[in-house]
Amino acid sequence: MIFPLKNWEKAKRGYRFGEKTFYSPRHLGVDHVVPAGTEIFAPADCEVIFSGCGAQGGNTAWASFRDKEYGTLVIRFMHLKRLSRKGKYKAGEIIGYTGNTGKATTCPHLHTDISRGKVNIRKFSNFIDPEKYFSKRAECA
Repeated sequence: MIFPLKNWEKAKRGYRFGEKTFYSPRHLGVDHVVPAGTEIFAPADCEVIFSGCGAQGGNTAWASFRDKEYGTLVIRFMHLKRLSRKGKYKAGEIIGYTGNTGKATTCPHLHTDISRGKVNIRKFSNFIDPEKYFSKRAECA
């Protein structure tokens, strides 16, 4: 398991998992405030199953991968500089670059959230705190 950002653990945070935001009662992921153009790495062997643009998240990529504990997971990367290509990626390959796209952003950052199986933004309990998820896997490495 690889952190999506080289400085994942030390980067300044914006909204964290579960916090109230200006647009939602609970934030579904974590925001890392990093310069636009920062490399985003595939955290595991995965497949980008969606690459598109949404109003709030801007340029977004959804990557699906298998986890021993949770089964199939989908990690979403939002506010990307440009769209990622769909297809398979090996752990550690560059999957995209951070940006400042979408209406729900005030500065360059990476929004990352993780959901079990499929993405259902109306079901908060389907999401996993990315900070806890990656910290737990870093300890095991």
